[in-house]
Amino acid sequence: MTVAALADNLIDPDIFPAEHGPPHHLFDRWRQTDPVHWNPANPAYVGGMPGSSGVKGFWVLTRYQDVFDVSMDQARFTSHDGIVLWDVEGAELERQRANFMVMQPQQHSAVKKVIMPPFMPRAMAELAPEVDKLAAEIVDRIAHKGACEFVFDVASILPVHTFCELMGIPPQYRDQVAGYGNEMADVESRTSVSMDPMIGLFGLAQQMAEEKRRNPDGRLLSAMVNDTTLNLDPMMINQFVLVFAMAGHETTRSTAAHFIHLMSQHPEQYALLKQDFDAHIDNAIDEVLRYTSTTTNFIRHAVADTEIGGQPVKQGDKIYLSYAAANRDPAVFADPHRFDITRANAKRHLAFGAGPHICVGARLAKMQLRALLKQIVTRLPDLHPVGEPQWLRSIWFNAIINMPVAFTPERGRG
Repeated sequence: MTVAALADNLIDPDIFPAEHGPPHHLFDRWRQTDPVHWNPANPAYVGGMPGSSGVKGFWVLTRYQDVFDVSMDQARFTSHDGIVLWDVEGAELERQRANFMVMQPQQHSAVKKVIMPPFMPRAMAELAPEVDKLAAEIVDRIAHKGACEFVFDVASILPVHTFCELMGIPPQYRDQVAGYGNEMADVESRTSVSMDPMIGLFGLAQQMAEEKRRNPDGRLLSAMVNDTTLNLDPMMINQFVLVFAMAGHETTRSTAAHFIHLMSQHPEQYALLKQDFDAHIDNAIDEVLRYTSTTTNFIRHAVADTEIGGQPVKQGDKIYLSYAAANRDPAVFADPHRFDITRANAKRHLAFGAGPHICVGARLAKMQLRALLKQIVTRLPDLHPVGEPQWLRSIWFNAIINMPVAFTPERGRG
C-alpha cells in the first residue's frame, strides 16, 4: 500500500474540471503499481451532502475485475451502509437505507419486482414512439436558431420528461423535478441553494403520492404507492423519486453532452457515424459510456475482515468502485484511452454498474440517447461546441454543465 500525496487525492471536486474528466493518469499509475489503493482523507476538503460528517479514507479499485467482483458480492461488500463517498450515520444513515439502491438483497429483490415492469423490453417498445416524438420536438425548438446552450436547452429535457411520463408526474411539475434533481447532483455548491433540494423533492413526492392514492393511474408511482404486497413506507417512495430525479436523468443528460463533445474532438469517428447512423449508433453510445463514465464511482463497505486482489481489507472499510478506471483497464479494453465507436467489446463497460444494483434504467437511457442523437445527427449534422465546455465541480459525477453549440439552421423552420 502507498499513501497518496495530497495532490493525488480523489476527495477534491476540482479534479474533474481541471482534467476535463476523471484523473486517468492516477488510475493508470495505481492500476500498475497499487491496484487496491488507499486514498486517505483530505483535510483541505470542505463540502459534501447535508447530514454528512465528511469523507474518510477509502480503498480505490482500479482494475475491471476487482470492480466487477466486488459489485457482484453483496455478502462480503454491502451497499447497505451507504453508496456515496460522504460519511453518514444515525438517523441520516437510516433515511438513506430507505433508498432502493442501498436496500438489503432480499428487500431490494422484492421492490425490484414491483418497479421493473415499465423497464422491460415490451414496455420500452411501447414507450419508444413517445420518446421519438419528444426528441423531435426538442430539436424542433432549436433547429432554426443556429446556436444554443446544449446541456439544458437540449440534453436535459428528454430524460426528465420521460421519467415524469413513466412515474405519472403531471407536466406542471416537470421543471420543478428537473431543478431539484440538478441541485442535488451539484453537491459541492449546495451551500448556495437557499433550501435543501431533497426537502423540496420529498415534499413534492409526498404530494403526488397522496394524489395517486386517491386516483390510481397505473403509472409507476401509483403502482408503488398502492402496492399491497410490500406496503412501502413514505420514505422509501420519496427516496425512489429522488434517485430517478437525479441519477435517472444525470447519466442521459451528461452522456448526450459528452457524445457531442467527443464527436467534435474525433471528426473521423463522427464522419463514420454519419455515413451509417443505424449501423454505428448503438455501439457508439456504449463507447461514449465507457469512455466518459458519467457516474464515476459508487461505494461498498466490507462486511468483515477480508481481502481484495491480495490486499487485506478490514471490516467497515469503504471500497470505492471506480467505474472510470475499470472502463479504461487495458486488461479488458485494448488501447483503452483511444475513442473508437467500432470497438468490439464496448458494451462490456461498467458505466451502469454491475450485479444486483445495476442501473434499472439502463435500457431506457440508451433508448433516449438513440432517439435524441438521431434527431441531431440527421437534422443538424454540423452541430459542434463553441469554446470549452464547463465541467461540474464534483467528486462523484463526470458531468458537463454548460456547452454552447453552433450549427447550420435547418431550412424551412423559424
